Amino acid sequence: MEEEEKDKKQKEVKEEKKQNNGKKAEQENEEDKKADLPLKSPVPPEENKEQKEARYLLFFVYGETAPIDRKDMFDLIDQLNKIPTPPEQTRIDMIILSGGGYPHPAYQMINIVRSKCKKLKAIVPLYAKSAATLMTLGADEIIMGAQSELGPLDMQMQHPLIENLHISALEGYYPFLQIYNKISTEFFPVALQLANQIIQNTAIKREDAVDIAMNTAINYVAPIVSQINPTIVNMCYRALATGEAYAYNFLYRYMFKDKPENERMLLASQTAHTLVWGFQNHGQVITREDAKLLNLYVSYGENYDIFNMMYVITKEMLNVLSTSQTDRAIRIISMEQLQRLLNVDSYLGYITFIMYKAYSLVPPLKESLKNVTDPEKISLAIRQALSQSLTTLPKMPETEKNDIAQVSLALLEAIFIKNFKEENALYKVIFERIIREKAFSRRVSEVIAGRLVQAVKELSETIEIEIDKTPPEVVSKYILQILAFLLVYNIKF
Repeated sequence: MEEEEKDKKQKEVKEEKKQNNGKKAEQENEEDKKADLPLKSPVPPEENKEQKEARYLLFFVYGETAPIDRKDMFDLIDQLNKIPTPPEQTRIDMIILSGGGYPHPAYQMINIVRSKCKKLKAIVPLYAKSAATLMTLGADEIIMGAQSELGPLDMQMQHPLIENLHISALEGYYPFLQIYNKISTEFFPVALQLANQIIQNTAIKREDAVDIAMNTAINYVAPIVSQINPTIVNMCYRALATGEAYAYNFLYRYMFKDKPENERMLLASQTAHTLVWGFQNHGQVITREDAKLLNLYVSYGENYDIFNMMYVITKEMLNVLSTSQTDRAIRIISMEQLQRLLNVDSYLGYITFIMYKAYSLVPPLKESLKNVTDPEKISLAIRQALSQSLTTLPKMPETEKNDIAQVSLALLEAIFIKNFKEENALYKVIFERIIREKAFSRRVSEVIAGRLVQAVKELSETIEIEIDKTPPEVVSKYILQILAFLLVYNIKF
């Protein structure tokens, strides 16, 4: 027994020594590893987090006779200064509605816009002609609908000799170009043919015959050539060459930037040249299909999330411009601002729905209270009419029904008991209801209330609209009208 116990202890000692040696070896290995490490371990690089893209809508909306000009740069810079995000995190969707103008400010404005963003899309809801077409070439792609149109880049310019007359540069250059082509291709062959005829029919020397033929041909074209003013020709050619250079620069830098170098240069050159020289009329329509044939990167408006909305807004902005003291609007808003306005679509629709239901009670009440003067009887009639109306409402939460009842009562009492004019009472109740929500500033609430008064009055006269079923959709056009008004007058919201 003693021997067995002794052997057991010896085994335990050996095992303990073995474990200690193993631990010591591990510690030595760890020390060796530490010795191989630098004195200060580098901080591991942070993972590249995907940067969120900030999206802005930049409107260039011009009245029918308003040209793009150098003064617009001040408005543009003021608007772009509102963008807080760095260019590498910024996308701008540029909505253009313009008949054109001067190419130099158009070119420079796009250079300024590009300095503020990484991505630029050009949206053409209706038309972007001449210098406005040039602006679209500075985008990465152009969004066009079936109704959208671009135009040639033959460059409008002021006539150098006639005051207040604007012409296409091609109008001044084409006569010279046609005569030059005629002379280079037909003048000398015709003169040579005439000289041969003279030689055959007369006995004069060939040298004299050629002189007679050349003088005859020169006398024929001299009156035509004398009508061409070299100053006008020179100015027109330089304008066309400048337009082509501007177009090439934009296409090479941006639209064709992903192409191989040789293809990039060729596409930019061919497209720019065709846009300047390839059309016979300055007003010629370039549809989205035509634009694709010119190798432009065109996407269909049907695939752009808010194309129809931009069409309605720019159309409304044109209407507002026609009655305002300004003829153009260069404005920028963030997508968050737009969504904030659109997110209250149901809210504004709900208010319109309430007011519509209340306002629809006015005509029958007028008829029934025609000869009633007692305030108590008037108040009782209002409550009875309101009670009957509430039973016809579609299913809705009780709180909403109570809201409709309170607002309707305030409107009807203002008209029939306080003797307010209908429009004034309608405006007052709508304004107070909007202000209560604290969704907009006072100035914007005034604008919205005024627009919704129009909406309620129009809806009350239109039996085709099923407002009980789709109140938000019904008033969406009024919300876009409100947005157009805010943009033209540069009102914060």
